[in-house]
Amino acid sequence: MLLYKRLETGRFRLPPVDAGAQVVHLDATQLAMLLDGIDVAQVRRQPAWTPPGRTGT
Repeated sequence: MLLYKRLETGRFRLPPVDAGAQVVHLDATQLAMLLDGIDVAQVRRQPAWTPPGRTGT
């Protein structure tokens, strides 16, 4: 898939890429963040919430 978006100012910040790599794989979320100008490398996911254990039952 080829996408094109022109930046008026600034630049896209790609995630870290191995030296010599010719392809970068992004999932849909990473692509959306990249196109919105979010630095994908700086994004941290929150740990999954787990409900507290039930006591007394």
